Amino acid sequence: MTEVQGSFGVSCGDEKTSPESQPQPEPKCPQCGSQKLWRAGFNAKGSQLLFCRSCFRRFPEEADVSAELIERSDAVHKLPDGIISFAGKHSLDEGPFIVGEDVSSHKFSIAAKSLSTLPSYSRERRVCVSEDEMKNLGALNEPKTCAQDRRTEQAEQALKGEIVTFSFHLTKQNLDKKTIYSRARNVELLHRCGANLQDPDSVLTVLATTDRWKTGTKNNILQAYRSYAKWKKIDLSTVDLPRFKRQTELPWVPKETLLDQLISGAGWKTGAFCQLLKESGARTIEAAGIRWTDVDGPARVVTIRNPAKGGMPRQVHVSEKCIEMLSRQPEKGEYLFGADPDTICRRMRKNFHWARGHLAAKTANKEFLKIHLHTFRHFFATKLYLQTRDIRYVQKKLGHRSITSTTIYENSEPNQDVETYTVKAVTTQEEAEKLMTLGYEFHYRTQEGVDLFRKKVIGLD
Repeated sequence: MTEVQGSFGVSCGDEKTSPESQPQPEPKCPQCGSQKLWRAGFNAKGSQLLFCRSCFRRFPEEADVSAELIERSDAVHKLPDGIISFAGKHSLDEGPFIVGEDVSSHKFSIAAKSLSTLPSYSRERRVCVSEDEMKNLGALNEPKTCAQDRRTEQAEQALKGEIVTFSFHLTKQNLDKKTIYSRARNVELLHRCGANLQDPDSVLTVLATTDRWKTGTKNNILQAYRSYAKWKKIDLSTVDLPRFKRQTELPWVPKETLLDQLISGAGWKTGAFCQLLKESGARTIEAAGIRWTDVDGPARVVTIRNPAKGGMPRQVHVSEKCIEMLSRQPEKGEYLFGADPDTICRRMRKNFHWARGHLAAKTANKEFLKIHLHTFRHFFATKLYLQTRDIRYVQKKLGHRSITSTTIYENSEPNQDVETYTVKAVTTQEEAEKLMTLGYEFHYRTQEGVDLFRKKVIGLD
């Protein structure tokens, strides 16, 4: 090949270190900070446009042209006034300088795309930058050895194989799928953070020195390592394992009008799924596992037969609006919303996030971005406690085996959009007639034959 020389200038940034020595941060949306981005073509200046899937904004991505030029340089010449000249021996037919080169396959970078749009197409070109930009050129041009690449690849393959074997071991212990995935991911996370899984002291050092993990996350990672150590027969009896105190945080509970707007703005299937979460307090996987036989339309009762996290089966009453929205779903199988619960969860979560971002961008209300599918369960528990003031009753409707998980809703801030009631339970006709004279109205009858009456009150107790 002939040496490519010429003259055209490219301005470089203020970075004095090589791109390899200082990795570039992941691009984020300047409006909402989300990293869920799509490539959306180029603008008139040749810059890559990114599309945010959360707030639906398009913005250009910053391009580092100097990094692309340094990588393709073969010769260096020092010119007067502290200017360094790069001369490449690569053929321009093989490089990114061809006008109209397609970069949709990510073969070339954004810098290559911007250079290929230059008006003049000459095979004699020279790229010049200042001398300060050349400090780490040697490190850039130093190739990695094949042995180092092979060792890294072998270590990665060995880690993946060990994680798969460990997951299969947890499967034989009859654990839940989410528990298996969480423990396998936490063990892999310890390895990624530099911990030696065969040395418990190394694992404890990583847990003690990592500040970005909360105490609850550290507890989960430590529990996963205990399972891994038991599987690998690592002796932990001589190691003083720490106890991380969990930090209990009050759940954020939005107003009911905000949830209703989100439900109405979602699709007909996603909206019905969210309405069921709001009125039943079910978890996402519990609502996805509801069958057609679990819905009693005339009695307006939904039965949760397969509770998650070792919870209790339960029945909840829903409104006529919820029953009508559920009855519109097509009967394509035994489950209410799709083929199987795992597929339903993935599809509903994806559709919900899209609807949430679209509504937040349309109404310019960032409060929608704070709502998650589990937020409907927090709203149900807070509303039920404000209506009944009975934490045991809330525990039963949420399916908690321990009341410790339910007591957080006693300190939740009152929601202004929730009506407050006082509730009385009776078993005889005389008690029911007495409550009727006091202004109470019949709510429903439990499976034990107890009649519940309620009366709306003004203000909060």
